[in-house]
Amino acid sequence: MAQDSPIATASQVSRTFDEVQALRGLDLAIPKGIVGVLGPNGAGKSTLFRLLLGLDQADQGDIVVLGHRMPDDALQVRAKIGYMPEDDSLFPGLDGLQQVVLAAQLCGLARVDALSRAHQVLDLVGLTDARYRLAAGYSLGMRQRLRLAMAVVHGPELLLLDEPTAGLDPDGRAQMLALIQEIAGHGVSILLSTHVLSDVEAICQYIVLISRGQLGFAGDMARFRAGSNGHTWRIGVLAQADRLVEALREQGIAAQLDRSDVLVEADVDQATLVWQAIAKADVAIHHFGPLEEDMGSAFVRHLRLDDPLRRQGQDAVAAALGEAP
Repeated sequence: MAQDSPIATASQVSRTFDEVQALRGLDLAIPKGIVGVLGPNGAGKSTLFRLLLGLDQADQGDIVVLGHRMPDDALQVRAKIGYMPEDDSLFPGLDGLQQVVLAAQLCGLARVDALSRAHQVLDLVGLTDARYRLAAGYSLGMRQRLRLAMAVVHGPELLLLDEPTAGLDPDGRAQMLALIQEIAGHGVSILLSTHVLSDVEAICQYIVLISRGQLGFAGDMARFRAGSNGHTWRIGVLAQADRLVEALREQGIAAQLDRSDVLVEADVDQATLVWQAIAKADVAIHHFGPLEEDMGSAFVRHLRLDDPLRRQGQDAVAAALGEAP
């Protein structure tokens, strides 16, 4: 993924609405694949989507999408990009097929091509038997899948999804995530903006976190969840893990048992000492990698690291308790 050219970039992008600065000098390179876009309410995610779509213009900075500069080349980009907004955004009085045909025509497809593509994508999203029913009578899950069909009917290279599983029950959520993965399997890059962290964990390879209008984190899932200090490692030991803990401590490396595993506090340049301790303890291991947090803990930690007010609050509490910051 890192070897591919980014599918979109933002360079020193700022956007202010009245007195609210939605984006502040945002620098971002979005890779191909399924990318989770995270951040608290008001972080700037929706503003970023509007800029990528060419629906808004930055006050300063450059936006490039699929090799085109925005908003100058917005018409060319919209022919290659699909968007599923959070709100319903269906056309009143139309059945499912008519909804998708109209979406295809608005993207520039001729009527005959739009009709053919509409039938194909309605089959893809599981609405084969409901295509001639009025969309107003669809269930929430069906409406979500219909909106997804409208977003992909013209065969986009990039798909922007804003809360695609909002309000769905577990079965509906699983179906939607499976559809997103199937679409990505056809070479479509996807930006998934959601507050449902389990959805991101299930299907995203890369994480972008926006906080206070700036980039708080960008990297793969393993780095996003790689422990609170980046130096905690988990070693899975087949037997006699206590011997490894003792050997590590003899090397001056902090270690503790976690059931049958050993948690180690070590910098990367101490890896040789860790392996020497494993050899000295004469234990068999089945795993050696960075300690991963759950998604919720990692999300909160990255927000805390990015927020100077929260850091100041933490330092104040530590000082009151007589702890080193």
